[in-house]
This record gives sequence, C-alpha cells and structure tokens, in this order.
Amino acid sequence: MNDIYKPPESSLDNVDVATGYDFKLYTISAIGLATFFGTVLAGGLILAINYWRLGNEVAARNSLLFSVMATLGILLIAYSIPDDVNLPNIIFTVIQLVVMIQIAKQLQGVDINNHIDNDGAVESNWKAFGISLLVSIALMGILFLILMVFIS
Repeated sequence: MNDIYKPPESSLDNVDVATGYDFKLYTISAIGLATFFGTVLAGGLILAINYWRLGNEVAARNSLLFSVMATLGILLIAYSIPDDVNLPNIIFTVIQLVVMIQIAKQLQGVDINNHIDNDGAVESNWKAFGISLLVSIALMGILFLILMVFIS
C-alpha cells in the first residue's frame, strides 16, 4: 500500500482481506450521474457519503448543507424566470452537472484515485442512480406539498 494514503481506521471484522479496505467510494462519474438525474442535492449526498467513509464528518455535513442550499437557490432561480423568457430546462441540468463534477474532482479526486490505485473497491453507479431517483422523488414530493399549500 502507498504510505501517503491511509484509509480510516476501522474494525478488523469488516476489512476485506484482499484489499485491506472495509469501505467503497463512489467515483466522480457516479457523482455526475447522481447530479444529472437527482440535482445537486443527490450529487452532494454522494459526496457526503464518500466523506463519511473517509472519516471526515465535518466535510460530509458541509457537503449536505451546501448541496441543499444550492438546490434551493437553483429552484428559486428557475421559478423566478418570467414565463415569456424561452429558456430550455436542460441548461439548468448541464450547469449543475458541470459544476458538481468540477467540485467533486477538486474536493475528492485525489482521495478517490488513491483509493482505487491502492486496490480499494468502488460503489456501483447503479447505487448512485438509485440514490438520485430517491432524491428526485423526495424533491418532487416536497415541491408538490409546497404548491398545494400556496394554491389552497
């Protein structure tokens, strides 16, 4: 193993004998996938999961906090654009995706690459997709409830 990168200490009961790691990390592509299908909130949740698994709880909480704030900001911007402005919705998705991938590379790229280089396992992109769908469903439910309150 590389002396520079050391996984967080954990119980030896959960350690994979072959790799020496007891955790899997999501890749940058998984973070992008989650962001594409589930907004910045899903991408931030994946970032937070990686941080928790790396043992950095403060960064995990900050990831969640900032992704919630970014999602709220994006929703406010999207709903404040006048109806007569013909702006394709995909623009919001592309901007979120590009920004989130760059943030993920900057914040976790080295840790993810070191983990992989040292034979650490990665999480399935299908799990990231599932998380993004759950986040999307939750956001739609919250928005529906908010709209019902304001319409009533």
